[in-house]
Amino acid sequence: MKRILFGQLVTMAEEPDAPPLENGELLIDGENIVAINSQPSESFSGETIDLSDSLILPGFVNAHCHLSLSGLKGKIPQGLKFVNWIRQVVKLNTALPFTERAREMQIAAQEMLASGVTTLVDYFSHPELLPEYAQLPFRQVLLYEVLGFQKSKAEENVRRVESLLKEHTGHDGKIQLGLAPHAPYSVAPELYEKLIELAEKYQCLWSCHVAEVAEEQEFLETGKGPFRDLLEERGVWEETWNPPGVSPVKYLDEMDVLENMQAVHLNKMDEQDIHLLKRNNASAVFCPGSTRWFGRARYIPVRELLDAGIPVGLGTDSYASNDGLNFLREIRLAGAMLPDVSRAEILWMATVGGALASGISGGELVMGARADLIVFRLKNKSRIWWDTIFDQIGEGPDRVFMAGSA
Repeated sequence: MKRILFGQLVTMAEEPDAPPLENGELLIDGENIVAINSQPSESFSGETIDLSDSLILPGFVNAHCHLSLSGLKGKIPQGLKFVNWIRQVVKLNTALPFTERAREMQIAAQEMLASGVTTLVDYFSHPELLPEYAQLPFRQVLLYEVLGFQKSKAEENVRRVESLLKEHTGHDGKIQLGLAPHAPYSVAPELYEKLIELAEKYQCLWSCHVAEVAEEQEFLETGKGPFRDLLEERGVWEETWNPPGVSPVKYLDEMDVLENMQAVHLNKMDEQDIHLLKRNNASAVFCPGSTRWFGRARYIPVRELLDAGIPVGLGTDSYASNDGLNFLREIRLAGAMLPDVSRAEILWMATVGGALASGISGGELVMGARADLIVFRLKNKSRIWWDTIFDQIGEGPDRVFMAGSA
């Protein structure tokens, strides 16, 4: 057993703006927290780590990423129309050698780790990369990204997906697999329906890019526009598909696939969409850096989602649409982009919110929880604790503990 003496500790188990515990101890046995005491014990005989000059928080949860796209760093110019950006991603990603992809994944993972990420929720489309993911230090939820707009291919797609779920049942509890139908404009209704059956059968997270751009709404309302052009260009248009004439969120609800979904982006939505998300126990993820990179004038209504009781997490997205994967940068960008959301709430989103939005435990420092925690040296003890995270100069925490080990 070991103990950590802390100056301040924020459990994130109470209200986001609850005051920190001060000058106490946190006890760790193996990988888990076994006690948090307001005063250090005088009789403790195990290893003691003195962090009495520091603030301790739960490790951050990166609730949306595409780590395998890290090899596209700096290769796609900003300012492209969204469908042209997709064309560039497909072209460059297809040409990326495996060795380069694996190397850039490892480099990007270290960037996230150095900024305090201890849990990663990642979209992947290359099963051969699973051994590479297994080498990463994070606790992971890996979402197998599935595309397929032609209903004739749905059965074939589902067989491939289920084979993967059967073959990879977890890596000592460190990795969970889930499913990510890519988006309403790239997945056939028949495929959505079969995939959600698999998600329910295997009890795994269900995630999707939803309401990201105006062209998505245009496509669902009219069946025309840039997404129709892209599907035809790639030879995957489905002639029998009819536009539903509703919003992306409403479309998913009408197909009965919105329940418990982690919906990523949600830039184009209204009050009815928020009601549908709440009714379906869905959650949301905001990606500040990617949103800023694309220059979105309108983006996810975080305040309204939080007020409705919908869990909201934070994500980095990928190097295909972001200048970096430093999670502290995402937190600080969120603070700048969400003037009606408090700093304490944003840090809740970066921890508990991300865990809730990903269908996993975590984001809290409580008895029995995995000891994933990050440490910031207190340079000004009179500062409100969340200001240390937002204002203290530096690119990351001073120390990161995962499963009790630094």
